[in-house]
Amino acid sequence: MKVLVYFQPSNKYDNFEGARMRKTIKGALETVDMQYTSNLYDECDVAHFMSPDDENKLSLVAERGVPTVVSALFGEDDPSTRFIVHKIKDGKVSRHLRNKAFKMLNKATLVIVPSESAKQFLISEGITSRIEIAVPGINLARFNFSREDEKELFYRYFREDKNKKVVLAVGDYDSNMDGIHAFINAANKRDDTVFYYVGYQNKDANKGRSKKIIKSAPKNVRFKDILPDDIYRSLLLNADVFMLPGYTLAGIVSVEEAMAAKCQLIVRKSTIFPEFLENEKTAYIAEFSETLTSICLEYLDHEMQPTVKEAYNQVSEYSLKNFGDQLVSIYKSLIKKE
Repeated sequence: MKVLVYFQPSNKYDNFEGARMRKTIKGALETVDMQYTSNLYDECDVAHFMSPDDENKLSLVAERGVPTVVSALFGEDDPSTRFIVHKIKDGKVSRHLRNKAFKMLNKATLVIVPSESAKQFLISEGITSRIEIAVPGINLARFNFSREDEKELFYRYFREDKNKKVVLAVGDYDSNMDGIHAFINAANKRDDTVFYYVGYQNKDANKGRSKKIIKSAPKNVRFKDILPDDIYRSLLLNADVFMLPGYTLAGIVSVEEAMAAKCQLIVRKSTIFPEFLENEKTAYIAEFSETLTSICLEYLDHEMQPTVKEAYNQVSEYSLKNFGDQLVSIYKSLIKKE
């Protein structure tokens, strides 16, 4: 059996969540000795896509009689793999599928999602394709804490003071940067900590309210665009806290990587699938900005117990081998039907 694993973002996105998901799928297939290709025109038995921008390419493969699989809701911070449109009003989030995502998912032979709540969301949005749940695997060896050279990379790249603590947040640079005050207010009260905010800086990042927010942020806040993979991983290895202060759904790959790097997760409730993390066991989860800020400050002051051990134990169960076995089982079920 040969699988087409197709995702070709522009260079701008080639270090972001979609690219990391592609690497995860390929790595999982390698652990089970499954042959794969990235060439759209190669002969294959199954085709696996992960971007709604590739709807036409999925149709092209399907015309050849090849079963098609789409991984959905795995990288919502990445514009290349974003399936959902979010609307925020009075601190409340409403979400629905992008039109092209709706079309693609209903064309697919099968859709893979990371959780039961993600599956139910797609069903409620009118997706009639078969949906299966498979949590992405992770290569824990990439987060080897004994590799001092990898940890040192962050300090060499950014010239930070090693005596300062590090808080990392991942999110979107939209026109309002909703939820960012939970992050900035914590930074305002911690001169001994540097705060990094990382995400895709779209054209709105230099306009309106978001521009004012960035300009008025305290000096210990660093706003960064997409980082090279090795630099981002080094940042994770040095971060004391991984924060999701926004309101939009976070990429599950980013959350898993933070768990593997033993960062303390402090997240807004709306950014995660309900069953993926458990409050006070694998993360601290809150709904309001004031609470998120308070939790972050208290944790940095050692007033709250870390949940990193339980989170690491949980993510350790999501091995690349297990993920590869799941993918093979899914692929084989489609070929049998054909």
